[in-house]
Amino acid sequence: MKFICQRDTILTEIEHANNFTSQRNALSISSNVLLENYQNVLTIKSTDSKLGFSTSFPVITEFPGSTTVTCDKFQSILKSLPSADLIFSEENDRMNISVSGNDTIRFNLKTIAADRFPELVSCQEPFFSLSQRDFFDMIRKTSFSVGTDETKFFLTGVYMEKNAEGQLVLVSTDGKRLSCSRKVFEQDIPDFKPCIIPVKFLNQLMSIGTGEGVFSLSVASSYIFADINGHMIYSTLISGTYPAYQRVIPANLAYECKIKVSDLLDGLARVALCVDSNSKKIIIDLSRNGILLFSENTEVGDAKIMINCEYEGPDTTIPFNYSFLQTPLKLMETEYVKICFNGASTALVVQPEPEKDYLFVIMPMH
Repeated sequence: MKFICQRDTILTEIEHANNFTSQRNALSISSNVLLENYQNVLTIKSTDSKLGFSTSFPVITEFPGSTTVTCDKFQSILKSLPSADLIFSEENDRMNISVSGNDTIRFNLKTIAADRFPELVSCQEPFFSLSQRDFFDMIRKTSFSVGTDETKFFLTGVYMEKNAEGQLVLVSTDGKRLSCSRKVFEQDIPDFKPCIIPVKFLNQLMSIGTGEGVFSLSVASSYIFADINGHMIYSTLISGTYPAYQRVIPANLAYECKIKVSDLLDGLARVALCVDSNSKKIIIDLSRNGILLFSENTEVGDAKIMINCEYEGPDTTIPFNYSFLQTPLKLMETEYVKICFNGASTALVVQPEPEKDYLFVIMPMH
């Protein structure tokens, strides 16, 4: 096998491919990337058995063939080379890498036969198109709330469904907070079985995408596939039954507080300076005079900040993890935020004001 390719072109694709390889065992075939070179096209494939990646792009084929190399080491070598045309040739179980017109640099990387590389999973279900920008926005508003407890593995991914109103819905929760984003897309979305998507797949989707134009998605019984910017990627879905998230979101809320997002973010950042780093506990006192944010007295000290707000309910004191509120506030696209609740020990519903197509639920601390 021998082909010529511009260094920046192949490096970009190898960087993507490396995110789909197994990082645990450098000697495993799943830590390798498959290179298939035929008819002036190079196809790159990688998989860690749960996720898969494939892409093709033009090269100059001198001798067709296929082989595999350790992806991580291949990427490091490519990074070290100048931005120029590179010559890749394989013989005697070695990939020779050199710079066109430059005899001073040469690498030889051990290869493993292509026939040892596992077959990638193929998609048998129809694809449907979605706006990259809108879907990526939904990912950003939900993926941070997934659980990390592997014993509750069904909470470690983002739940996706099409609801009765025709909206695409993404939900995540770790049991202490919940994020929900609903959106009506211009593109027609067929019915599909609700699924739990690993966060790694969603992160790789955004890494490969540009946020512009559309991409295609397909949901099968055990896999999710995406065709995005000339790349085909897939992942196994997380098994298990997702909690009935609708029950966590209170339907009727008695009290409502309207606050300027920038004021609340500034207040949280200041009070957090004197908060225990493990508990991250901040207390809010809500009254018609405003919101008093304060921390408990620690070895460092304490802090109190008063913020203006619009509130007509009873005086209420609520302890909560400040980071659970900080992250959603940074995703708000409006000047004001609305915090709704029924009492000091009930869930807080945080959403933009005026309301948009997403909300966050935070459980108070006790």
